[in-house]
Amino acid sequence: MMGQKQKPLEEILRYLEGKRKIVLMGCGGCATIFRTGDPEAIDRMADELTKHGKEVLAKIKLPFGVFCCYLPMSSQFLKANEKVIAEADAILMMACGDGTQAVRSYLDNEMNIVKPIFTANNAMGSVGEGPSNFVEKCMGCGDCVLAETGGICPLTQCSKGLLNGPCGGTTPDGKCEVDPEKDCAWLQIFKRLEKIGELDKFLEIRVPKDWSLAIRPRRLSVTPIDLMSKLKELKSTLEAMGV
Repeated sequence: MMGQKQKPLEEILRYLEGKRKIVLMGCGGCATIFRTGDPEAIDRMADELTKHGKEVLAKIKLPFGVFCCYLPMSSQFLKANEKVIAEADAILMMACGDGTQAVRSYLDNEMNIVKPIFTANNAMGSVGEGPSNFVEKCMGCGDCVLAETGGICPLTQCSKGLLNGPCGGTTPDGKCEVDPEKDCAWLQIFKRLEKIGELDKFLEIRVPKDWSLAIRPRRLSVTPIDLMSKLKELKSTLEAMGV
């Protein structure tokens, strides 16, 4: 998921300078997990903006599981708030840059509502684990090597991003010379390959990555899912789990 932190209030207010009527929109995905776009965060932001003389016209709170960036679902909330969005001086997105740009594109191109739009959050990259402590796991390079490195990514876990390691700076106690508090990623890769009986992969020389696959913006085309059937599946699964 996309890790994120809320920007300082001073920075947000600087963006909104000269804008009085504000629409807030959160996200039921990553921003809810990181408490930067959940209903409570939206309420707190609305209170702060009101204290600073802003008029919050609407607080668009997306239910958990409804991501800003997935327009087939989030667009329904935009349509429901079309009138108030058209009246606003600006939109403050409590979401990542991806969700913010998806909403901006839909408003511009599908609803013909062109408004200043800002994000209240800084995206911190793809992270995993939880529920409270998260670690960056994937940089979305487009040329994954996990099958060769025991399921541990050297690009995100090695401070130097080495594809063939370890480097000569690994300390005697297995720490990284760049970050002495961090275990050497390549030592971890070695140990895991040894455990799963694939240590021969450690000696393979990995060729330079095809970085052309990381040229931005990247585009993906897929067959759209049937939302209603997926929601029914989710309901059945939850009922079977007793949730």
